[in-house]
Amino acid sequence: MKYPNLLTTVTIPALALTLLSCTKNAQEKTTDKVAEVYETSKTAVVDTWNNVKEYTYEKQSDFSKRAEAIASDLDAKISKLKTEAAEAKASASHSAAMEELINARTNLGEKLTALGKASADTWANAKSNVITATNRVEAAYDQAVADHT
Repeated sequence: MKYPNLLTTVTIPALALTLLSCTKNAQEKTTDKVAEVYETSKTAVVDTWNNVKEYTYEKQSDFSKRAEAIASDLDAKISKLKTEAAEAKASASHSAAMEELINARTNLGEKLTALGKASADTWANAKSNVITATNRVEAAYDQAVADHT
């Protein structure tokens, strides 16, 4: 799939809007469909991310675009988690997990900036730093979600 974030960005809100105007039975069907579309797009993003990890300096633009798209997807998930956390009383462990998540995302932003400035000689290191930072954000997000529930 060439543009999995486009699918996520367009399809999920459209399905959510449909969900708001449906009967309870139709809402349940739509909810199931939203979950299915999300899982499909998530799998496509993971598959694509795994493929671009091997990109060389010659494909830096493609790698950068994919890394930025993944960061955007993570930003949306973080925003949703912040909203949910604000509505509930957060535990100390959840607060700590959210702080790590914010720090990890800030670090990813720094690594993405460095990636944009990378030369052929520094490309491999910059790319590795982005991958490591992305993994840190994903792990921090998963921990924040676990501590939220």
